Amino acid sequence: MQRGIFVSSLALAGLLATAPVAARSVIHDAYLGAGVMPWSYEGAGEREEALGGRLMGGVMFTEYLGVEAHFGWLGEADTDSQRTVELDSVDSVLVRLNRPVSERLDLYALAGYSSVRMVIRPRFASDNDESPNASSVSLGLGAQYRVQDDLSVGLDAISYASDPGFDFLALGATLRWHF
Repeated sequence: MQRGIFVSSLALAGLLATAPVAARSVIHDAYLGAGVMPWSYEGAGEREEALGGRLMGGVMFTEYLGVEAHFGWLGEADTDSQRTVELDSVDSVLVRLNRPVSERLDLYALAGYSSVRMVIRPRFASDNDESPNASSVSLGLGAQYRVQDDLSVGLDAISYASDPGFDFLALGATLRWHF
């Protein structure tokens, strides 16, 4: 499932980059971004925080409505229970409800679906790795500031997955290129 979301995200980015000029009249804005993603995980008897990375792409159909795809990875933390918690991947497709505040500043809410996969490694070779994962509804809030017409900085907080026994929350700071 998560690889399917990632492939869909790449297809969306490819479509944006190669769409004919006539199709661009339907798109108000399109962007690709990359940045850091401090995350927090609670599950499998662990509660850890680490710093990971995130790629994203999005399309705004109007100044108020769009879609985004996120792919997050990286980050690991050593636990008190002699294990290492690693983020394998976060794959998301989100609807963006946007509210322009000024010519350069937008506030937005995100809602969609995400798949999160963790890897928990023991420090001893005799133990087995665990791969807890969850797929669930995602909710978040954020702000975007246009530094230039084709460049912006975005900050957001998202609950990517929240199931019984599995919670994954992240903050994101991304640099976005608009085309």
